[in-house]
Amino acid sequence: MFYHWDYHGAFDHPDEVTFRKNIERARQQTAAFLEKTNYLFLTLGTAQVFVLKETGQIVANNHKAPAGWFDERRLSVAETVEALGTAIEALRAKRPAVQVVLSVSPVRHLRNGFVENQRSKAVLLLACADLCAQFDFVHYFPAYELLLDELRDYRFYADDMVHPSETAVAYIWEYFAAAFFSEETRRLLAQLEKIRTATGHRPLHPDTAEHRAFARQQLAAIEQLKHQYPLLDFSTEIAWFEQFCS
Repeated sequence: MFYHWDYHGAFDHPDEVTFRKNIERARQQTAAFLEKTNYLFLTLGTAQVFVLKETGQIVANNHKAPAGWFDERRLSVAETVEALGTAIEALRAKRPAVQVVLSVSPVRHLRNGFVENQRSKAVLLLACADLCAQFDFVHYFPAYELLLDELRDYRFYADDMVHPSETAVAYIWEYFAAAFFSEETRRLLAQLEKIRTATGHRPLHPDTAEHRAFARQQLAAIEQLKHQYPLLDFSTEIAWFEQFCS
């Protein structure tokens, strides 16, 4: 089985040629995306890393190799700032208009316990602050603080008490929209949410005249939005509502 320390296990393959082609395809797709993006959002999860003893390389994936092959340690703030700063500067050189938004994931990494998790998150939070001070095009979104400081009730966590609940995700999304979206975009989101909710509705009596009228009403709303925003793809929603109009 061929694998790469920098790549996810999904790329592992028994054929070397196929393995290398898959990696190169992913690299080209990522490069093509970065060449045309104006906004890059980076969410940092942990400062804990695994280091391959043989080479000193920090690995992105240990591919279930023997634990004895690695040392585990926590990155320093300076190391984190240097690594991210180098990548951000390289992107900015190719995309002078790019804006970068950093956030720290509020999901706890509890494999090493609560104390180590907090120390790891602290490194990331301080690194984000340093990067925002270093680059005027780098910004910070406080997802970590919103969940841990504002939404501290149990109802804001999923059953595993680690991941945010749907209620918490919705709250953070609203905060995000208020921080980064224009008024027009927020109005559009509200309209799209109504259509999404209507699409999720499963009628008890789909053959009634009332439901056909409801479906036609949704199609009319979609048609209006298509006219205003021709780049939006409503093919799935249109197919859903059209089945009730025939």
